[in-house]
Amino acid sequence: MGIHPRREGSVEGASRGLAGLSRCAQVLVLALTLLPAAVAAREKSIKLVGIVTLIEPTRIMVAGAKEGEITLVPKEDLTSKVAIGAKVTIWYTPKDGVNYLDWMTYPLEEYFVPANQIRSGIKKVIILPTYGVADSQGIVDEIQRYLERKMGWWFAPPALAEEIRSRVKVSSSTLGDIDPATGEFNMGRYIQEQQRLVGTVLSEARVDAVLEINVERVQAHFIGSMAEWDGAGQVISTKLVRALSVLARMPDEGDVPAATVDMKLYGPPSKLLWANRRGFAVLVTQTNVGASFRDRPLSEAYRDEASVRNWLDMALGNLVPPQSPEPAPSRGTGSESANR
Repeated sequence: MGIHPRREGSVEGASRGLAGLSRCAQVLVLALTLLPAAVAAREKSIKLVGIVTLIEPTRIMVAGAKEGEITLVPKEDLTSKVAIGAKVTIWYTPKDGVNYLDWMTYPLEEYFVPANQIRSGIKKVIILPTYGVADSQGIVDEIQRYLERKMGWWFAPPALAEEIRSRVKVSSSTLGDIDPATGEFNMGRYIQEQQRLVGTVLSEARVDAVLEINVERVQAHFIGSMAEWDGAGQVISTKLVRALSVLARMPDEGDVPAATVDMKLYGPPSKLLWANRRGFAVLVTQTNVGASFRDRPLSEAYRDEASVRNWLDMALGNLVPPQSPEPAPSRGTGSESANR
């Protein structure tokens, strides 16, 4: 069993910059079995588009417009990924009176409490980072500066979170949660360890919230010169390569490494408040027609400051309080205007 982020078909409202797809069109596809089996199962499953009305570790309820409310049994705990009220597309298989969930698409950004509750209840925050890509501390620092400026949050020193993590003996790597007997990832154990760590950090750091940021190395699928993954889209080739591809009529297709930022905001007692996942940057550049690539470190992506700012707005902008319009300047009285 595994979780495979994957672009589902054509995503509505795609844009072609680093920030990528429109917020309202972002989806993350959760494969609840290994990918080949999941694809085969989906072809035989029943499809339903609806709203999540209940989410528990072993039970999900989804209400469809025509189908009404149905109860499903998931193969994994989805409580940290999907919120009540989320619009989802599911594929499920009925068997012996039970509806088994095979596949689900759901929004990349989820609120588990109202946004206003987050804005009013949080002042002090600590970041719990995992740097899964070289030079990824740069984007974590950018996220902190953005939230300091836009939300007015105060951030505790990041070294404090690392000290607590080392003392609690919870690794920033997921390798320790792989069952040696089966080779499968133990999601339940991983979630329990993370909740224990978050609770300890909240208590000892004396903050209102923990912002967990995982910068992950993933695979992005590209067709031609455009790669799309985790709500982002980015051109991967130089102008010369794109021109040569058109002349040669050889549209390339494949997968390239990319960086994705996965964020979760927790309040006491280890309660998930908000989550978002968004692709940040591809990690290679195509230098010739065909499989010719060079590494593109994140330090290179940071140089495009406009794209980084745009990414921050797309990834975090919904958290920011809406700005009140500035009051119109007073016109004053006729005599006052005449004296100006």
